[in-house]
Amino acid sequence: MKLLIDLGNTRLKWATLTGANLQAGGVFTHAGKPLFSELRREWVELARVDGVLVASVVAPTREDELDAYVHDRFGLHAEFLRSPAAALGVRNAYAEPARLGIDRFLALAALHAEHPRAQVLASVGTALTLDALAADGVHHGGVIVASPQLMREAVLNGTARVGTASGRCRELPDNTADAVVTGSLYAAAGTIDRFCAAAARRLGSVPALILTGGGADELAPLIVPVERTHDLVLRGLALWADALAPRR
Repeated sequence: MKLLIDLGNTRLKWATLTGANLQAGGVFTHAGKPLFSELRREWVELARVDGVLVASVVAPTREDELDAYVHDRFGLHAEFLRSPAAALGVRNAYAEPARLGIDRFLALAALHAEHPRAQVLASVGTALTLDALAADGVHHGGVIVASPQLMREAVLNGTARVGTASGRCRELPDNTADAVVTGSLYAAAGTIDRFCAAAARRLGSVPALILTGGGADELAPLIVPVERTHDLVLRGLALWADALAPRR
């Protein structure tokens, strides 16, 4: 059994892979907390793990913390993946391939494996990332901006009298809390619209727009048409594990 881990800036998600069976595991917020106690609770029933694949975008010290627990718990070391120039049917647009976040690469690989078409992936986590992918698997680049949540935090931390971001999205806000929330969502939606227009010119057709990530729910009503999906990074990790499996 393989243990697959999506280690983001805020949350850790994991699943197990036995043969071709991908089984959802769990998810928890790890930012600002030690990993050991959470992982001990999450993995209490796991046994016979023979490989650990990790898609990580965190600092090396956090990766070391995870690897130390994996070694203590399972007697092996985690394999931290980095984005290649090409794999799993996807060709990386970056001149320095490893600088493309492995989470973005694996998510694109999972999308392409399931629906090879012109598409834009919008992933709303700590950051909002957008990537354009052609039907032949060629990645045409992407952008990274603050997520709506991060935008709101920046406004609150950088101003004296805003006070709170516990508002709601309204078409024309008439109070500060709603104005902050609505502004952050409008900014994200506008970025997505502009990027999709640029992608359509590059790809030669209007791309499908796919929305994923922990912050997708509040943004989805402002984006039409859009498709929703989940766990793309874990599904990409499963593809990677299958590609490396020995063939009989």
